[in-house]
Amino acid sequence: MQPTTTRPPLIGSLCSGYGGLDLGVQSALGGTLAWHAEVNPDASRILARHWPEIPNLGDITNINWSTVPRCVS
Repeated sequence: MQPTTTRPPLIGSLCSGYGGLDLGVQSALGGTLAWHAEVNPDASRILARHWPEIPNLGDITNINWSTVPRCVS
């Protein structure tokens, strides 16, 4: 029998808000946040402050999803 290796998930965040669900998913499953999708300016500032290296893709209706890393969402 082959040993299985599980990788922590790559997480994509739709309608992210301030990122609370993102933190919960990371806490429960581990993993790495790949991107946010949030349009609210106040929430976007919070995301940028706490995750400066994570891109905010903005409005989900304008994203070219073929260029976005596939993730757990």
